[in-house]
Order: sequence, then structure tokens, then C-alpha cells
Amino acid sequence: MDLDNKIWRTLQGGYKMVYDASRPLKKLKAAGRQEELKVVFDELWENLHHQGNVGTASYLAVPHLVDICIEKKSLDWNFIGLCVLIENGRLEEQNPELPDEFQDYYFEALSKLENYLLINFKNITDQSAIRLTLALFATINGQPKLGKAIELLDEDVLPAFLEKF
Repeated sequence: MDLDNKIWRTLQGGYKMVYDASRPLKKLKAAGRQEELKVVFDELWENLHHQGNVGTASYLAVPHLVDICIEKKSLDWNFIGLCVLIENGRLEEQNPELPDEFQDYYFEALSKLENYLLINFKNITDQSAIRLTLALFATINGQPKLGKAIELLDEDVLPAFLEKF
């Protein structure tokens, strides 16, 4: 869906309120410096989800996040993390269903991201990006609970987890 489509002004984000994700997505696409990317990602993280909640704006942001990631030849954990977080949120009961008319658009984007990450897996050097990539692989390949576990097993909780085994 085009970022100039008026539907963006009617979609809800993670706070169950209208959130026009097209504006920050346009900024993300145009951003060149790391500082610009950080500001936009902070806004997207803040508004596309909230305490496990996502909305239709979140779902429709995923294809754009994927396209921008690939266009920028990026392996930034923010792209991967937002996509896996939104997909995990989509599977939760409290969140709205992905509208039928957007399902192909959404799932094709996740498949495109998966292929991009598979091709570039050996080039991922950031620990968060590796963990989130593995979480995405598990989630979109029928193992959402495993994907969620991998998503949550960041460096802060990993030592305590490993002590149990």
C-alpha cells in the first residue's frame, strides 16, 4: 500500500488509537544518517506496539519496513525486531485480525525478509540482530512459541536461563 494512501490516517497502532505510520516510514526511507534512523525507529517502536498490543497500522507497516531494510541493504536489528514483534503480536488473541485484503501483502513481505536474512545471515554481526533473525525464522515457520522465546532471550536474561541447565 502506497504511503500516500489516505487509509493510513484511519489505522490503529499499538495503543489502540489512530496512528499514521506513513509519516515516520517516509522519514525512515529518506534517512541517511544513523541519528535520523534512531529518531524514527524510536517513534515506530513507541507507536506500533504497546504491552503486546498491535494494530492494523502495525501490520501494514511491516511490508514497508521490509522494503526499506532491503533497499538500504541493512541488517539493523530494529527492522528485524519490529517485524518479529508485530508478527508475534498478530498471533495474540487481544489483537485485531489481519484484514483479508492485506494478507498476501503482509505474508509476502515476511517471506521476502526471511529470504533476505538467509542470504545475508553470515554478514550479521550484531548479537541482537542475530537473535531476532532466529526468532523471525522460528515464528514465520510455524514455531511462534519458540520464536517468542528466542526474541526474549537477550543478553540480560541469557546467563540466568543457562544456569538452569
